Amino acid sequence: MNAVASQQTRHIPITSGLARGAFGGLIGGMAMAMFSMLVAISEDGFWAPVRGITSVVFGDEHYGGGFEFWPVVVGAMGHMMNSVVLGAVFALVAAALLARASTALVIGAGMAFGLMVWLVMVPGVAAQAQSSELFVDSVPAWAWIAGHLMFGAITAAVFALGRRSD
Repeated sequence: MNAVASQQTRHIPITSGLARGAFGGLIGGMAMAMFSMLVAISEDGFWAPVRGITSVVFGDEHYGGGFEFWPVVVGAMGHMMNSVVLGAVFALVAAALLARASTALVIGAGMAFGLMVWLVMVPGVAAQAQSSELFVDSVPAWAWIAGHLMFGAITAAVFALGRRSD
């Protein structure tokens, strides 16, 4: 790389960026899950969001607001694995496109990323994969949107704050 190119771009080590993105996704996913579960108390019950994830894949009989070990564990694991992978995806995109951007811009991009994830996962994949809309209706639409904005903001903040140490 020549001197001009090295002054115009900031190099972020891939492994460091991916790890920060995955960790940010984990933290953002946990915050989103807790938020959704608290909102769900007034809807179908505290455990409805994580059991809803299980019901999308394994059928409506796994849905409900009460605690059942396997549907809760499978749903929580699925949510957290998605959060980690999506956090790493955000890190790859952010490292390529936002390496020199301000923290505020990175967080804004993370929120936009969260909205895109919501559009793909909830009205897209979940609504189409499930015979009923149990999971989609487990929390109100505003809570889905707010939770995904929260996921994106936290994921991006962890990524952006870690850039200082690179």
